[in-house]
Amino acid sequence: MPDSASVTTPAREGPTVLADVTVIDVERGTSTPHQDIRLDGGTIASISAHAPEGHGPDVAVVDAAGRCVIPAFVDAHAHPLNHPDEVDGAYALMLAAGVAGYRQMSGSDELLERRAAGTLREPPGAPRLLALPGELLTPLNAGTASAAARTVRHEAEHGADFIKAAFTSARTFMAALRAANEAGIPMAGHLPEDLDPREAAREGLRCIEHLGPRTALVAASSRREEQVRAMSRSLPPLPPLRFLSKAFEKSLLKMVVNPSKSTSAQVAAAYELAGRTYDERKAQELAALFVEHETWNCPTLIRLHTQNFGDQPVHLDDPRAKYVHPEELAAWKDASATLAELPGATQDALAEDWEAKRRLTRVFAEAGVPMLVGTDADGAGWVIPGLAIHDEFDLLAGSGVSPLRILQMATLDAARFFGRQDVAGRVELGFEADLVLLEENPVADHRALHGIAGVVRDGVHRSREDLDEVLARLEAAPCAR
Repeated sequence: MPDSASVTTPAREGPTVLADVTVIDVERGTSTPHQDIRLDGGTIASISAHAPEGHGPDVAVVDAAGRCVIPAFVDAHAHPLNHPDEVDGAYALMLAAGVAGYRQMSGSDELLERRAAGTLREPPGAPRLLALPGELLTPLNAGTASAAARTVRHEAEHGADFIKAAFTSARTFMAALRAANEAGIPMAGHLPEDLDPREAAREGLRCIEHLGPRTALVAASSRREEQVRAMSRSLPPLPPLRFLSKAFEKSLLKMVVNPSKSTSAQVAAAYELAGRTYDERKAQELAALFVEHETWNCPTLIRLHTQNFGDQPVHLDDPRAKYVHPEELAAWKDASATLAELPGATQDALAEDWEAKRRLTRVFAEAGVPMLVGTDADGAGWVIPGLAIHDEFDLLAGSGVSPLRILQMATLDAARFFGRQDVAGRVELGFEADLVLLEENPVADHRALHGIAGVVRDGVHRSREDLDEVLARLEAAPCAR
């Protein structure tokens, strides 16, 4: 693929040595200082004690003394391929943020066909596409149990890596899950409000996104579970089913900029009730069930925060918005204006919902529920592509997740989730050369994850100066969506 306007390919080829680094063992949290890591052909060719001389004239030596090296990050919930021919800006920001892989959370037959044909755009420094679904399960293709099962079979036959549920009922969701199990394909996504999440976990649901969203999980941790679930069953308004799928898709993309702006008084009351009747014991029992059945969760706290507080200065005045396409910014601002007009009681309920999601994150982390780092970037209001993964780190830490666990979620655990633990997720001989150089040790303090001194993608090292140039070019021509 040709270079993008934001990221160019370094002219030099050949081996690279990261000299005198401290290697972080992301599984144990230990560190080994004064190591030389040789990168060759996109893999880690050797790791040995630092030798100031003897690397050879054909080797590029990067002086990394005092710096720590970890595996590059995975954003396990993102949507850059919603604009498959306009991904350069998002990919550039992902590179600058240290993101080397992602799970695309919405797909289509066309995207699956383009991936199979090798025609998806992949500019220099682009992250690795780790998983791609077919079309989201919605009332258009999964309005009945039989239709849901039929759609699952179609997507499995067309090469989807997983099934993504978005707008379903308990009946259609479970029909899809059983069909996915029969087809041998994992299922992930949004839990419908009328579904007991325990049932989905026992049936083998692979991953829950956004901690529900809405009340699907917080209801299960409430003393008034059935009442909360009944109060929150109304979905945001959807287009009439007679509309063509393209019109539905366009309307859906507009709505998902910020679903919280459509919060009804009834759903707000459900949030308030769930918070007031929270039961720690029930939350711990739910977490234990998820551990037992290996039901993963991808909290996307930054997405939840921007939804519920998208009208606040922390987002409205985010200086990193300068990298985002003006059309996207306009949509984000419109959604924020609508959110700001919600009644005070509804906004209070959204704040209650946020605290409920933070509590669940803490309980899940303490119980050892398998979790991933994700952002829901690309289309979600005020979620800055790539860079938002660092917001996620902060919000996870603020919810009580330890620095080591955050590091594992973004690296080692992601590799395990995608079945790539033998080639990725650790700094080891023969593993992929997708790495991040940090100024400080992230095991001691999660904030060290922000101090990126360099990024290696597929064996190509880019210094802090290189990454700053990428950001400067993107600021001059903002195009991230």
